[in-house]
Amino acid sequence: MASKSVGFLGCGKIGKALLAHLTSRGDHTIGFIQDPNFVNDCDAACPIVAEFDESVCRADLVVECASGEVLKSNYAHYLRFADMVVFSMSAFSDTDFAEKTFEVCRANNTRIYFPHGAILGLDGIFDAREVLSSAEIETVKSPKTLGRDDRERRVVYAGDTRGAVEMFPRNANVHAAIALAGIGFDKTRSTIISDPDTDTNSHAISVSGDGIEFKLDIRSRATSGVSGQYTPLSACGSLDRILGGDAKHQFV
Repeated sequence: MASKSVGFLGCGKIGKALLAHLTSRGDHTIGFIQDPNFVNDCDAACPIVAEFDESVCRADLVVECASGEVLKSNYAHYLRFADMVVFSMSAFSDTDFAEKTFEVCRANNTRIYFPHGAILGLDGIFDAREVLSSAEIETVKSPKTLGRDDRERRVVYAGDTRGAVEMFPRNANVHAAIALAGIGFDKTRSTIISDPDTDTNSHAISVSGDGIEFKLDIRSRATSGVSGQYTPLSACGSLDRILGGDAKHQFV
């Protein structure tokens, strides 16, 4: 596998985990970091810019782990010449934006990769999407993670997934991933629960269809920010599968 250059659009907790992982691998280079709030406490030696600079921001693969708003402002810059790994999947609930990104990809023969992030089973949902009739996901997080101050457990959202990502864009990327892999934002059902007694981010996923039914229950200890402890590990695994390398075996 030829060495590739990897750039970062946003580089917070997940981005720095990926940065450290790529550095430890040593077989690919870091092209740039675009993040106006980046704190270089990891001795990154690549160019660091606050906004897109065509003379600096060049790479074979760009990893977005910023926000939906940042993605929408920058996707066209990068998809002209690079593939992208997109963590802010909630942005794709915007139908117009989704179609524009896919059109840019078609015009430039580039790709968007959707990592599985905090959950498991997206490959199974994607493979079965043609026969699925229902998909549901229930997420439980602490009030602080959801930007709330609830004193007791309560359902803060119940409805279609499009509404969930509109209300909680930074907390519902898992819901967006289920919708994108399966039956869409309007048919997928989302429940988000605020629980002051939890110290985990949990996601209960249930899908069914013609002769198919399966459930997944994923829990990851909450850390600072909105992501759980599993997400950075998952992100590194997804990046490895995209970049390839000398792994003895891989699950696909």
